Amino acid sequence: MFSKPIKCFLCFGLLALAVSCSRGNRTADTDLETVASAAELTADQVLVIGDISSDPAEKIALYQPLADYLESRLTDVGIERATVKIAPDLDTMQTWLSNGEVDLYFDSPYPVMVMSTSTGAKPLLRRWKKGIAEYHSLIFTLNESDIQTTADLVGKQIALESNFSTSGYMLPLTYLQTAGLSLVNQSTASNTLQANEVGFIFSADEDNTVELVLSGEVDAGALDNGTFAELPDEVRSAVKIVLETESVARHIALVGAQTSTEQSDAIKDLLLAMDASSEGQAVLESFESTAKFDEFPVEQSIDRLEELYKQTLE
Repeated sequence: MFSKPIKCFLCFGLLALAVSCSRGNRTADTDLETVASAAELTADQVLVIGDISSDPAEKIALYQPLADYLESRLTDVGIERATVKIAPDLDTMQTWLSNGEVDLYFDSPYPVMVMSTSTGAKPLLRRWKKGIAEYHSLIFTLNESDIQTTADLVGKQIALESNFSTSGYMLPLTYLQTAGLSLVNQSTASNTLQANEVGFIFSADEDNTVELVLSGEVDAGALDNGTFAELPDEVRSAVKIVLETESVARHIALVGAQTSTEQSDAIKDLLLAMDASSEGQAVLESFESTAKFDEFPVEQSIDRLEELYKQTLE
């Protein structure tokens, strides 16, 4: 599924170049000095924060304040520079986490579990992305549909977002499996379903999921509760919620397996304390309106997330 790790010999020089280009208003001499300085640092002296995007410049601008904040406070554990590295896709990010090119990564629970299982990276803290600590999935259908309960989904077809989505795949999938239903991936709605089977297709987008349900192309769709609440009034009034799943962490900070325990602990302590200072709060706000980082609640433990992840493999 994923590509094999390929170590980039020049990675830290390129990382420094990306950072220097993103900060702007610097002279060419300063940028060249930055590149030269970073090239002299060892891997364990550079903290690399990773993300996935088709627009690297935008993401670097988003993450750099957090990188700067951590960089200025981690010298005691040997970190001299913190920078941002943007992957074009999940496969590349998995490779970077595997070979130590990325130390810190943020995502929702399902991709975090995939990355953790395949690379040895460790979930560190819960992130309150956009001020939200937790979320859950719900399955909805048209008001006039005869679907009232989970059992009524047998023989029907549901739209899921993608096979890497927490709210649009892992949660609805495992919920229906626990209810005794078998989900079958279908390319079209014409495929024949057997007893206890529910067909599903991937919509690739939350808006597409809604449109597929409204148009009657599928019988039901899965969305997270936050997205559902933001739907236009006329859309929400046309549909009904059939079921809701358990809640999980909205976002998770994941630290790479090759990051030392000393550095990992220091990063964790810094993230936990950020919301206690005005400077930290300002950085959190610039980081997609993050409210704070905290420990995982018992009911949303990593053990529980691992259970849900393993269930998707069955």
